[in-house]
Amino acid sequence: MSGQTAKTKLRDRILLVMKNHISSDEMNVLEQVLTKELSGVNVEDITTLPAELRDSVDEQNRMIVEAFKYKKRTLKERTKENYLNAVYRLVTLTGKVLTQIDELDVYNYLQWYERKNISVNGKKNQNTTINNERLYLSAFFSWMRKDKFRVDNPVESVEKRKTAKKPIDYFRQDEMAKLKDACTTERERAIIEVLRSTGARVGEIEGITRDMVDWQTGDIMIQGEKGDRYRTIYLDTDARYYLKKYLDTRSDRSPFLFVSNRGSHNALKKTGIRSALKRIAKISGVKCRVYPHKLRKTLGMNLKNKGVDIGIIQEVLGHANPAVTAAYYAQSTPDTLRRIRETYAA
Repeated sequence: MSGQTAKTKLRDRILLVMKNHISSDEMNVLEQVLTKELSGVNVEDITTLPAELRDSVDEQNRMIVEAFKYKKRTLKERTKENYLNAVYRLVTLTGKVLTQIDELDVYNYLQWYERKNISVNGKKNQNTTINNERLYLSAFFSWMRKDKFRVDNPVESVEKRKTAKKPIDYFRQDEMAKLKDACTTERERAIIEVLRSTGARVGEIEGITRDMVDWQTGDIMIQGEKGDRYRTIYLDTDARYYLKKYLDTRSDRSPFLFVSNRGSHNALKKTGIRSALKRIAKISGVKCRVYPHKLRKTLGMNLKNKGVDIGIIQEVLGHANPAVTAAYYAQSTPDTLRRIRETYAA
């Protein structure tokens, strides 16, 4: 932790010791008080740590990870889990303290990560998967640099893998028709229609409650899963019809739009929505992959094919970066290109 000042080290060690003993609000107050009070005193570099702490790689890494968890306590749990899993694998492979990891360690780790599943399924991890792992590590080391645990981010010197740009995966009209016909319950049809109409991420659906729906306009104001930005999603006439039909079958008092069929009727989680789509897909006989995010892509492509401006598609899908929208929806589909050729070749 050589990049940190002695004051910062002292403050962080006190916070880490106290985090399991006082509330989150009290922790915030303590952090402010320590920062203010320590600014007016001289603190020499900490050289009196117990020998086992100075010498133990595991203990030093644990202290850094605990500091990360505290400083990033507002980060989404899934995101933190992705970062920390990548870090745990890296330190396990290298056996080094996180402050001593260099670009060669990262490079060798990603080489290992590419091949780590060969013994299980005979396949290498794809470049997109490796780039995601690289991204998790880079985010963690960027935090270490910003918090002065180290002076650099060793991941930045390791180039991203090149990836082929695949055509966007979306449902064709006949596939959508088969999925709708395969629904055996009111809930299944409502799930299909809501995902199709709103283009919402599956994690955004599970938190919606009945009172959030404007049944007259079909508008639902939600807090996005990424970046916590608010946006309005829309239920068209069909989606409202099938959703209301499903809600009318329920006798529970749960406020959530979709609930589990068992027990206390808790909100239907992402895994439950995915499982429902898998059941529908199996009955439908469609040959393509079926998953919730594909319905989101389908909305984007349908808007694109109808000539909707890329900027509007960005707003509908809730992309913070227009480059993300353009990367997927600036391209034309084979059907669109075929129609253009037929029109101008005639």
